[in-house]
Amino acid sequence: MIGALEALLFSVVTLQIAGPADYSTGNPAMDFFYTLFNGISEVPLFSSPINGILILAGVFIASRYAGAMMVIAGLVGAGMAILLGAPYGLVTFGLFGYNSILTGMAFWSGPFTKTNKATFWLSIYGAAATAVVWMAFSHLMGDMFSQCLGPPEAACTANSWAIPGFTSSFIFTTWAMMFASQRYGRDIWPGPPPPPTTAKLIAASSNPDTKDDFKWTAKEFTVATLKGVSQVTFVENWKTGLFWVIGLTLAFELAPLVDVNGDPMNQDRPWWTNGFTAGWNPLSPLYLGGVMALVGSAIGAACAILTKIPTAEIRLGLHGFNQVLVMIALTSFLPLTWQSFLIAVFMTVACSLFVMPALQRFFGNWGLPALTGPFVFTAWVALLGISGFENIPAGIGWSRP
Repeated sequence: MIGALEALLFSVVTLQIAGPADYSTGNPAMDFFYTLFNGISEVPLFSSPINGILILAGVFIASRYAGAMMVIAGLVGAGMAILLGAPYGLVTFGLFGYNSILTGMAFWSGPFTKTNKATFWLSIYGAAATAVVWMAFSHLMGDMFSQCLGPPEAACTANSWAIPGFTSSFIFTTWAMMFASQRYGRDIWPGPPPPPTTAKLIAASSNPDTKDDFKWTAKEFTVATLKGVSQVTFVENWKTGLFWVIGLTLAFELAPLVDVNGDPMNQDRPWWTNGFTAGWNPLSPLYLGGVMALVGSAIGAACAILTKIPTAEIRLGLHGFNQVLVMIALTSFLPLTWQSFLIAVFMTVACSLFVMPALQRFFGNWGLPALTGPFVFTAWVALLGISGFENIPAGIGWSRP
């Protein structure tokens, strides 16, 4: 009995320290499968081919253009990484796909620019460029916060920590390209929307007064919440949001048996390990990725209603997608405890009430969208902050050694 218990405990410990899954199988077809669908799944910040398949299906339901660009941009980013000699394991894990996907979708199939030849090629170039910028931010964020105590390599490794780049390579690449493209003589940007009439403005505000135009119901709020989830990839469709929630919930890693020099290597990860908790407990039964997405989007919609943001924006889901990513990031990159859940909710509210409106106003001065900037800056502040809060457990390598 004692021997069996010791074996079980050894198995649990081994699984918990096994580290990230290895998706480099040595089989070109399988590697292509994992590269594509893990790259899509990494848009909401963790790898799972099941999640990637369901997200892609949901996007295709909303728009064939968006679905096609999701595939093309993800493969362009991964191909650029391989061409330049990036670590192959990072490619099959999906880390060179998700930012390139967002950059590609922001141009050709997004709501910001027109869908034509000019924006198509901008999307392709942007997807390739984002792969380079991703590596730059990975290097920057990994080294900037390194705490080396001395020359010995072991001391540096044991006391170093990092902050994830998240979608920073997407936002900075896309901001630069959008700002530059305003100088082009190409038909890229749609005309500005007509300004609201003075009679419909709230007093001393630039926001339209919509209090008599629409009444919120539980159904309408649910639809807006699901659209907030789908807007992570600039798609406004509640059915797409539902696919996202299902995919995030059933986010099985499905880590393969890796064949190393003809020798299969068991990764000691059960098939039911899910990407949401894999970073801190591969044995966790918490399939809460979809729940966190809904919580984040609902918080964003509720805060927008309370602060009287234009109703049309809320109904489109535009005040949910950054909050989705904040909730997922702070509950999946960190072990989920009541303290980490509390700070995730707190920071999601902060993103909704202050960070997002501020960045929308700031970048709006140059005719640029805030994109996922509010999420990135909010999550960075949170992870930097918890480095000094001992009651919040840090993730593996994140915020504290």
